[in-house]
Amino acid sequence: MLKRFTKALLRPFTRRLFWRVDTHISAAAVPLEARLSSLERDVAALKDYVPVLLNTISSQNAAARDYARTRTHLEERIIELGNQLGERLAQVEERGEFIRRETMFEMRYGRREGIGSFDTEPRLMAPEKLAKEGALRINLGSGHIPLDGFLNVDGRPLPGIDVVADVRRLPFDAGEVDEIYSAHLLEHFPIEELTRSLLPYWFSLLRPGGRFVAVVPDAETMAREFAAGRYSFDDLRLVTFGEQEYDGDFHFTMFSHDSLVDLLRRVGFDEVRMAETGRRNGACYEMEVVACKPGPESAIR
Repeated sequence: MLKRFTKALLRPFTRRLFWRVDTHISAAAVPLEARLSSLERDVAALKDYVPVLLNTISSQNAAARDYARTRTHLEERIIELGNQLGERLAQVEERGEFIRRETMFEMRYGRREGIGSFDTEPRLMAPEKLAKEGALRINLGSGHIPLDGFLNVDGRPLPGIDVVADVRRLPFDAGEVDEIYSAHLLEHFPIEELTRSLLPYWFSLLRPGGRFVAVVPDAETMAREFAAGRYSFDDLRLVTFGEQEYDGDFHFTMFSHDSLVDLLRRVGFDEVRMAETGRRNGACYEMEVVACKPGPESAIR
């Protein structure tokens, strides 16, 4: 652009100069001194014009540099404002998600004004077992598979059940229990309820150093086996959503190895480890996690 501008400025003068030179050369009748005098005047005029031309070019260069600096500054400012806007939108989105989750949690669980509002009133079916000396170990949601050496708890008065109670309202005091065991129970509760209320409640029942053991479907292994064609869709659907034969037989969540460990750590457990993964149990692949409540060494380990 600058080259075209310079040519445009010089074109009238150069045309005139070349025309004069041609005229002087071709006009043999004009005396040499007169022609030289005319050329000297043209050269003098050119000397006067060149500084103006150079100054104009310099001004154009300065204007171009100012424009480049201004453009660079504006581009940097636009990027900065864009980053600030992105951060602000992310904060608004995060806050909106927090409000949504809080609202949904209150709509689903807020009607319960504490543990005493559950329908199932705890009933001791075998009070003599609770009166025995020794470590207090409870098996939550035992169903049709009670365990020896445990107080077996279920919401239904099935054979072998020692305590009929909702696992969210148990007849035990805080810090009283040595071990809590549950098999295929956690998946029956929404993840928000597990995180906010149920697991913290169980954690409070354990004494310092107490142990928590849970067996749950191994969703990570099931997904891998299904993708490899070694696990049927019907079994995957059954284990994922539950048999759904009665109100408490629906599954609400699933776990990977890392997600289960992370969940227990967030509740407050330490020494969390996977004892088993990918263990086949009927239609289900299951995993077993062991965790401890921080405190002195447990007598049952």
